[in-house]
Amino acid sequence: MTGLTIGLIFLINSTQQALASRQDLCSFDETTGALICCLGTFILMIKLRTNGDRWFVALVACVGVVITILLGQLELVRLAYVRLNDYRDNLLSHSLNVAKSGRDTLLIVNNTSQTLCSDDNLKELRLLTFKAHYLRDIGRVLNNRIVCTALWGRLSPPAELPTADREVDGGHRLWGQAADIGSHLTKVDMVMHGTAIVFTSPVAFALYERAQPNLSAHIISQDGQYIYRTFGDAAQLTTHRPEKLAWYDLRSHRLASRCSSDVDICVIAALTGVSILHQSPGVLLALVAFGGLAGSGLGVAAVQWRRGHSSLIQQVKRSIAEGRVNVVYQPLVRLRDGHVNGAEVLARLSDNHGAPIAPDVFIMIAEQHGIIKDLTRIVVRKALDEMQACLRNDADFYLSLNFSVDDVIDPNTLEFLDEEVRRHGLSAQQIVLEITERSTAHHEHLIESMKSFRARGYEFFIDDFGTGYSNLAYLAKLPISGIKIDRMFTQAIGTEAVSAEIVENICNIARRLELKLIVEGVETREQAEYVLALHSDAVGQGWYFGRPVPAWALLGRLPAET
Repeated sequence: MTGLTIGLIFLINSTQQALASRQDLCSFDETTGALICCLGTFILMIKLRTNGDRWFVALVACVGVVITILLGQLELVRLAYVRLNDYRDNLLSHSLNVAKSGRDTLLIVNNTSQTLCSDDNLKELRLLTFKAHYLRDIGRVLNNRIVCTALWGRLSPPAELPTADREVDGGHRLWGQAADIGSHLTKVDMVMHGTAIVFTSPVAFALYERAQPNLSAHIISQDGQYIYRTFGDAAQLTTHRPEKLAWYDLRSHRLASRCSSDVDICVIAALTGVSILHQSPGVLLALVAFGGLAGSGLGVAAVQWRRGHSSLIQQVKRSIAEGRVNVVYQPLVRLRDGHVNGAEVLARLSDNHGAPIAPDVFIMIAEQHGIIKDLTRIVVRKALDEMQACLRNDADFYLSLNFSVDDVIDPNTLEFLDEEVRRHGLSAQQIVLEITERSTAHHEHLIESMKSFRARGYEFFIDDFGTGYSNLAYLAKLPISGIKIDRMFTQAIGTEAVSAEIVENICNIARRLELKLIVEGVETREQAEYVLALHSDAVGQGWYFGRPVPAWALLGRLPAET
């Protein structure tokens, strides 16, 4: 396990670094992490018992690889746009600085009061050139000829200007990569306005002319008709503003553009190698290994959960078959005087390690596997055995047993219950059968079966009342003698929740239908007093009166209260 952890640390760290820095070679960390992850995946696979489990884990591992590659692509695109946008913004800012330097200088030269190309004028031009970081030379123009420059002085004859490459608003004329005065080998950009002309320094963009891995850019006019400068591979660029690609697009390059708000300049930048499929073999191996291990781990966890769940099913089946079911009792207390006049019987099961199994879980398993009736009979026998003396000594004390609909509609259940009551010398009136409101719907034979039980003296309570979908007309047809308010409504007492109002409505229903009322989940005196004010004969059940306890604990409480 330690080795696998180290492998994952190597793998994650080196992969993140490789994606961020665009390494082209497989590093030791990547390889080591990938190999350890592959070894971990292999170990997980060979520990599986069946080929079916191995195929399932292999499938989940493949899904893990795909998800990891997609996540890698997402991170790669994020890092790419951070780098690309920084490059684009820096280049645009630099371009604007160069343009501003030229325009400011043109304005100064055109506004001078000195005679064109006089000694004083040339001296001023040289001073301006010295101060300008991005200009090689500054000159004066007359009749489309360069008459003098700071660098070359007065020209004889004056240099004829070629046709401008572009003329923009305000009368600025532009030449791109034109032959410099005095050297046809040097190419410079020129901008002229009025009688002034400036020559951009050949090294003004030196920082961007040096090759930058996978980056290229155009500096263009906003209409895309004129390219001022190009850096890097022009084949990767476009002269129209691109749309941002989706993160999952696997094309190997991304484009980003930005324009100035007040100068006719845009920058379109490109970054290549942005597809996860174009990464180095080491990065891809690392991603595949990590995804495979993560998927395998998840698959093995799913297999183990399935085994555990299957094992839990077998444990529940075995416990019921062997009668290893415990029962506990929660007191039912009359609210007006605190008298314990009954108890609800609750089943309890534990797993092989002694840990309790949640009732909702083992009851669902019992229902799904057709052994709920067996569970019910075990609970009935144990409850009557343990509480026989109490029931025989107090004819008003009763036990409330949870029955499923399958129990009720099975004709053998009634005969079984009669036999157990008779064997223990008890009265049917001391047995209450609880069925949930939800379970009463869509059972045509339920009412007739319930009537058979009622004819023998047993009573029915509707459990969890208010959580189902039964209407009053349907409930009125059921041969029931009481309803139990679900704890979710009881917990809302004292709050402004709508559920609190439902308690009052249910109390009214119980009075209207002349039904006994039991309130579940009572945990505070305020809740008990609230219900008592609504229904004087209500019975409370909950931690305020007592938690579910074994028979001996409940019996030890009864003599002091009866």
